[in-house]
Order: sequence, then structure tokens, then C-alpha cells
Amino acid sequence: MPPTGLIILILLIALPLLEIALLIKVGTLIGVWATLTIIVGTFIAGIALVQHQGLGVARRMVQTARSGEPPLEPMMESMLLWFAGACLILPGLITDCIGLLLMIPPVRQAVAQWGVSKGFPMFAGSARGRRRGRSGGEPRRTPGHGPTIEASYERLDEKAGKPRGDGSSNGPA
Repeated sequence: MPPTGLIILILLIALPLLEIALLIKVGTLIGVWATLTIIVGTFIAGIALVQHQGLGVARRMVQTARSGEPPLEPMMESMLLWFAGACLILPGLITDCIGLLLMIPPVRQAVAQWGVSKGFPMFAGSARGRRRGRSGGEPRRTPGHGPTIEASYERLDEKAGKPRGDGSSNGPA
């Protein structure tokens, strides 16, 4: 198993165990009902915050796209926002803390910028090229691939009113 897979496996086993242990500890310190209130409260707050902040991220994505730049950071923020919502919906105090941290816009933006710079270098490179301004007629070049040529086409057989062959004929008549 690759190291990344091993790390994910360990997290999938360790995180629920840590969450249970922390819930038991907090439950003994502040009481069961107070602990359950925190869990349910973060669940409700998570849903409300995702709805509210999701609209702001969507607006930023549209503004970035209209300015001619790829909306990489807003897209990353959107993914982080949904991840934060999932963390808040899951019962547990550790995931609640992660979710609440990612709900803070400056924290989420910093994580998104880091993710774009480290996690998506091929997109960051193409974004830099697009910001410099290419003319629309030049073919796009991607590393390891040939040029991408954008074009449009028109089917002449449909234009002339001829029916398209459906393969049911047995040859020339």
C-alpha cells in the first residue's frame, strides 16, 4: 500500500477513536446533555454557515471568471467550504473544530491559496499564462500534449435535407 493510502487508513481508524475518547472525556467534565447540545448546535450552525458563506464564494467565483482569470482559489474555497460543512455535520469535537476553523474566511482563503500553489501546480501555471494575455486565435499548448485548436463544424448532409444513414441498408440498391 502506498504511503498516502496508509496515512488515510490510519486516519480513518484513529479519528473515530479519538472522537469517541474526547466525547467521553468532555461528557464527564461538562455533562452528557451539554456535550450533546454542543454536537447538535455545531450541526445546525454548520448547515447555516455553509448556506450563507457558499453564496459569497459563488459570487467571488463569478467575479474572478468575469475578470478573465480562472477561478481556482474560489473553487478551492468552495471545496473547503463543503468539507467544513461535512466536518460540522459529523458528530465529534475534533471534526467540529476543523470545520469551524475552515468556516473562518481568512483561514479558508489561506488554505485555498496554499492548495492552489502546492496541490495544483499545473493549473496555477496555466492560470499565469492566461493572465499574461494570449490572443484568441493562437492554439493552446499544454505540457506533454499537442496544441488544442478550437473550431466549429456544420453537418452538410443535414443541411441539404438528406437523411442520415442509420446502417440498416444492405448495400447499394
